Amino acid sequence: MNSLTVQNQQPFAVADIPILSVKEFEDSIREALLTQARMIGLFGLETTESTTTVIAVLSHSATSTIHLLGTTFSPANNRYHSFADVHPQTNYFECELAENHQIIPEGHPWLRPVRKQTVIVGHQPYSMYKMEGEEIHEVAVGPIHAGVIEPGHFRFQCHGELVYHLEIVLGYQHRGIEKLLLNASPSQQIILCESITGDTVIGHSLAYSLAVEALSNASVSLRAQIFRSLAEELERIAMHLAGLGGIANDVGYAIGSASYGRLRTLIINSTALLCGSRFGRGFIVPGGLQFDPMDDAIKTLKKNLHIVQNDVQVINEVMFNSTSVLGRLDHTGTVERDWAQSIGMVGPAARASGIDLDTRSQFPYGAYKYIHLPLITLSSCDVFARARMRSLEIDESLRFIFDQLENLPAGSVQSEINEISPHSGVVSLTEGWRGEIAHCAFTDSNGKWKRYKIKDPSFHNWYGLGLALRSEAISDFPLCNKSFDLSYSGHDL
Repeated sequence: MNSLTVQNQQPFAVADIPILSVKEFEDSIREALLTQARMIGLFGLETTESTTTVIAVLSHSATSTIHLLGTTFSPANNRYHSFADVHPQTNYFECELAENHQIIPEGHPWLRPVRKQTVIVGHQPYSMYKMEGEEIHEVAVGPIHAGVIEPGHFRFQCHGELVYHLEIVLGYQHRGIEKLLLNASPSQQIILCESITGDTVIGHSLAYSLAVEALSNASVSLRAQIFRSLAEELERIAMHLAGLGGIANDVGYAIGSASYGRLRTLIINSTALLCGSRFGRGFIVPGGLQFDPMDDAIKTLKKNLHIVQNDVQVINEVMFNSTSVLGRLDHTGTVERDWAQSIGMVGPAARASGIDLDTRSQFPYGAYKYIHLPLITLSSCDVFARARMRSLEIDESLRFIFDQLENLPAGSVQSEINEISPHSGVVSLTEGWRGEIAHCAFTDSNGKWKRYKIKDPSFHNWYGLGLALRSEAISDFPLCNKSFDLSYSGHDL
């Protein structure tokens, strides 16, 4: 494979990315995908009046390496052979490239909108998938929902109560964060990254900060790295508790829903002890942390976490041994391992389908370079596995936090940030609570952002939800949806 090979958060010169012919570009990507590479980026790096330079970013978990390669398209030569017919994981990346740059993947099995809802390449109208036949009917939900929820449109093709196909259309709140980042001041950039998706403040702000630190050759103290990882695990615990509460609510298990909700409140209040924000806003900045947590706050944090650890063990034992609960979770919303791997699922949803994928283990960063976290997988691939995975990850996150709080290093939590290197780039991966987050940053001749590409884990996993509903009753949609618990804003950017 002809590519530039780097590691997570390793800076590189943009000029070192090989720019290949379209044919060589295609062959190199196909070769990588056949050797278990995953696509984590396919986007335009630079556009002039006559050309568009496209960069592909692929990762190899087995070797902890990231590969970058590029090619150049023009209005007269704007086509390449689609990878998605053999490798479905590339499907949505190709759709996004076509939508943004009018570059056509020939032979693509299902070119559809990513953030424009009604049109595809060249403003051609898009027709949603539709089944025909006696007793076939269509159910449309959204984009405006009855509850307090972000906008998204779900269209079910059903025969009676049975779902044959679910099409998910997003993009109703595209805020243009990638474009805003190019002209924002550094103090504004971190706020924008905290706002990519409001429930993953730590995951995205950490990916951004690590990218800046790599490109400015900054050194972050071990104390700051440890507190960053504690904040990331607190965010993971809080959102897993919220997800378990939602799953309990959707199966009518009210006492479990209320109990998980109570503990989530205790966790996010504990995050506020560290930085003043229950969601971690303003805590992580390039160079380290905005605040060094006080000893009293750490003491209260330990007390709160002991309550959570004891109570969640009891709640989990009752919930996961309840016949009525298990009757709703078992064999519902199954996404078999082969399907999950083929579409590129990530995070707890992927691990619940038996895929051993975790950025903290395979592309370690920050404190995870020095401290091992076990990589847990389950094999039943259903709502039960996705719920159980959350409970297991809560246990491991609590264990990790207690271990680090017993041996906190001393030192400053803020290091100086130097000038960002010009004509440079970096791929920054972190493991948000939903899975792999990727920030691909490139600078111009002045060290300013030339391109900043963001990939939230929901970009992969929305297709997993669509697959989970096939051959399920439409009444199972809320339960399957909550078991994935995906982000609309993280997808729409």
